[in-house]
Amino acid sequence: MKTVAIIPVKHTSERVKQKNFRPFDGDRSLLDIKIEQLKTANVFDEIYISSDSPDAKKCSEVHGVKFIQRDISLCNNVTPWSDVIFEVVNSIPVSDDTHIAWCHTTSPLFDLFNSCLKRYYLNLDTGQENGLVAVSPCKEYILDERATPVNYSWGPWHRYSQYLKNYYFVSGALFVAKKEEMLKNRYVISSNPYLYESTAEESVDIDTEFDFKFAQYLINQRIQNN
Repeated sequence: MKTVAIIPVKHTSERVKQKNFRPFDGDRSLLDIKIEQLKTANVFDEIYISSDSPDAKKCSEVHGVKFIQRDISLCNNVTPWSDVIFEVVNSIPVSDDTHIAWCHTTSPLFDLFNSCLKRYYLNLDTGQENGLVAVSPCKEYILDERATPVNYSWGPWHRYSQYLKNYYFVSGALFVAKKEEMLKNRYVISSNPYLYESTAEESVDIDTEFDFKFAQYLINQRIQNN
């Protein structure tokens, strides 16, 4: 069974300038960190970067991973996300039965690739699920925009949070499925995925400048504790 990792990276970032390439931990960028995590896991036959960025290409050469030039039309916020996924996955020069791990740089505290792939293959062997998605459990009181409770009810029957029904955030840290499954669905989540629970720290997703600084703080604390 062949397993590859793909890191999708755009050159520009609107909310966090130079998010993927500026120093994050010392001289290391978010892209440097994700490549190093994937190589350390030692479970991938090949690692690819899909990008329109010359910085990403240079980074791929430094780390000795493969680079796939992505068309600029697939690097904006206008092209449907399903089209981007299809074209990126289709550009990976592997057979349709290859297993693909879609990995975002914006989850620098997530490095559970070894255990995730073990769980993914175990589930495939037992015929349970045909994919895996990293999630973070949510045990909080959720309201919609009209102040209507989503996962609990107001009143004397109000439950303590530990007894709420399980809900999950899709952290964006990892998606795994066969290439043919991603192409068929035009999506990174399979038709019957396993929900791999990770901690709130591991699920931190960098989408704002605050997230960037918060993740920097957490990774520095992790390094000091180790």
